[in-house]
Amino acid sequence: MTDPTVRVVLDSSAIVAFCRESIGVGEVIAEVADEEGCVVGLPVLCLAEAARVVTDQDRLALLVSHRAVEVLSPDPDSWQALAVTLDTVGRVDAATAVLAAIDLGCHVLSGQPGLYGGIAGGGPVIGI
Repeated sequence: MTDPTVRVVLDSSAIVAFCRESIGVGEVIAEVADEEGCVVGLPVLCLAEAARVVTDQDRLALLVSHRAVEVLSPDPDSWQALAVTLDTVGRVDAATAVLAAIDLGCHVLSGQPGLYGGIAGGGPVIGI
């Protein structure tokens, strides 16, 4: 069995949007779920940040347990890249999301694409 392919990473704002019943985020997850062996990545630090503001904790739990979702943890060996990216974007959750997307060769889905503006070319970001 091979590891699933992460097609898109949701940052904190996209996770919050899903919990507030965003059709756009739901459609992206559904499209990825339709692809054999593909998942949506949720960086654990983005989940923690989103959980602070989400009122519908049941919907958040539904997202985390979805068959087409994988919770992502930062690689301890990438701490220096995380530090540099954190300096650029200003938030550790956003830094982990964009680093995950870069490492996995995919995009970040975000309700705050301007947050990543300091990254070359605005980073691999898709706005909601």
